[in-house]
Amino acid sequence: LKTNEHLNDYSDLASFIIFMHKSSDSEFKAKIRDYINVDGVLRVLAVDILTGMWDNYTFNKNNFYLYNNPITNRFEFIPYDYDNTFRISWDTRDINNWGTDESRPLTDRLLQIPEYQNRFNYYVEKLLDEHFNSSSINADVNRLKAMIPEAAEQDIYRTLDYGYTIDDFNNSYVSALDGHVKNGLREYVINRHNSAKSQLLNVDIAPVILESDTKLSYSNEGAYVIITAHEFDDGDMTMIAHIESTKRRVIEMLDNGEHADEVSADGIYIAIATLDEGDHSVRIFIEAKDDKNQSDRFPYNPSNYVEIEITNRSENLVINEFMASNNSTIQDEFGAFEDWVEIYNPTFIPVLLSGYYLTDDLANPKKWAFPDTTIQSQNFLLVWTDDDDEEGPLHTSFKLSKSGEQTGLFFDDGNAIKSIDSFTFREQETHVSYGRATDGGISFVSFTNPTPRESNKSSTYNEFTDYERLDVLSLHQNYPNPFNPTTIIPFSLTEISSITLNVYSIHDALIQTLVKGTFNAGHHSITFDSGSLASSIYFYRLESAKGELVTQKMTLLK
Repeated sequence: LKTNEHLNDYSDLASFIIFMHKSSDSEFKAKIRDYINVDGVLRVLAVDILTGMWDNYTFNKNNFYLYNNPITNRFEFIPYDYDNTFRISWDTRDINNWGTDESRPLTDRLLQIPEYQNRFNYYVEKLLDEHFNSSSINADVNRLKAMIPEAAEQDIYRTLDYGYTIDDFNNSYVSALDGHVKNGLREYVINRHNSAKSQLLNVDIAPVILESDTKLSYSNEGAYVIITAHEFDDGDMTMIAHIESTKRRVIEMLDNGEHADEVSADGIYIAIATLDEGDHSVRIFIEAKDDKNQSDRFPYNPSNYVEIEITNRSENLVINEFMASNNSTIQDEFGAFEDWVEIYNPTFIPVLLSGYYLTDDLANPKKWAFPDTTIQSQNFLLVWTDDDDEEGPLHTSFKLSKSGEQTGLFFDDGNAIKSIDSFTFREQETHVSYGRATDGGISFVSFTNPTPRESNKSSTYNEFTDYERLDVLSLHQNYPNPFNPTTIIPFSLTEISSITLNVYSIHDALIQTLVKGTFNAGHHSITFDSGSLASSIYFYRLESAKGELVTQKMTLLK
């Protein structure tokens, strides 16, 4: 392991290796994209073959990393060390028979599947047409060559490598040198481009869904799911979202720049589906088809779906920014400079705030109730924390303390009070706000130019990393997420603290107490094993003996 070595956990790699060697052909085809980013592997292979990279996984079983991406819970294939490229005698080697006689399970099994063999040829062709050709490469070659001749001439080690002279350096751009350098650089590009073009299979690839995301959100009318997918194809195609809850629905996903789709024809498709009042959960999969009835599916495994438990309100709202000492920054409707808290709605759907509460005491989460107002999609709501709720519906019954305290956003669904967002802050500076470096983001900063009702990205700030935020407790996103069956929950403490770390269901029922005890200041991590739990959204909550409380959301996907 190159990272996370303190865990000494190879279970993800072991599971992948067992699958590679034990799965049947049909199981491999159905499930391989659950384990690794297949298109990433195929694209790397296309680059390797065109550049003549032999010191790699496919030929020399060398120079690559496997990285378990915590966002997708799949491995990424990362190559490195491309010094032996562009000038060996592989400028005419068959692109579809390029490797070695030794077994290479990953690429051997992938390229035995016609769909992936076709997709590999498609990637090679795109590289040849758009990047790997004389007109594209020569300009960069000339630019880079002009930067280095003086250093090359002064290089005292050059002659130790095959006795090369400065003339050899200059000639190598256009002609071969000896048995080791069989092509000049420009000659290699021309030969490799022409031979690869002639070796391409005449293919029509099936659509490819590269990634997808599904979010639950709400408006005054009820619950919605927002489904986003990124795809590409070499022709015309349609994308359909299949939604199963109390009834089955099929919705066409669109890439037309309307509604939540910000840019047309960018390969990002979106569908928004209204859910019925009686829906308690929803199962979703996405299918893309082209005009030849070729298709792709997400999740890739045909037995899998994206499953979402439906709660009563959106849990995506965040406390985006606040100011606990406002003497001249912004005035309320009465002309007074009052302290304020900004709530941000990162979703694509308006969120009704009935049932939400704001507090400056996490032990008293229902201290002030929001009015029946709505935060529009990707918009901001400013609440005046002035301890004067008689002045209007967005004036609270409490006032923030410049010397430091707590602030929290909570929701009461009728069964339990849920923590949506909260943190504890220390002494604040006058005219300086504190919040998220980007709207809805993870890192917290202090803003010398506050941005009430505006995007935080437009301001000047003094940056703190997430691990350096001012709370005593910092609870970070679990990884991997989604996960199955285990995930790591990291948290940080700025001082020695007695804490409890619990896992809850989406209905706020206690699932498991992971930690209860005293920890020193610093960074810590705990492994959560889901055991026999069903696929769903779960919450993990870190609480101190002093009453500070922070919550994060994680997804179990089996």
